[in-house]
Amino acid sequence: MHYEVQHYTLLDGWINTWSYTEGDGVMQPETFATADEAKAALEEYFQDLEEEVRAGQSGPYSRDEFRVRHVPANASEPHNQLTGERL
Repeated sequence: MHYEVQHYTLLDGWINTWSYTEGDGVMQPETFATADEAKAALEEYFQDLEEEVRAGQSGPYSRDEFRVRHVPANASEPHNQLTGERL
């Protein structure tokens, strides 16, 4: 099972905007093995973001803009954005 942090965007709805760079320079969407790992990463992100807001480096945000969701092992398979279930 894979989990991802999703961010709600006005244009695309709920999407995974988190990524990392492979050793060869290729960008990959970031996923987590468990929901707890994804939630911990999201909580760390919120802590960093709160520091940036306090320092005046970022504007206000809402935690409701983010969520953790299960995604199919093969992300190219069609899936329901609300439940993560295959279509």
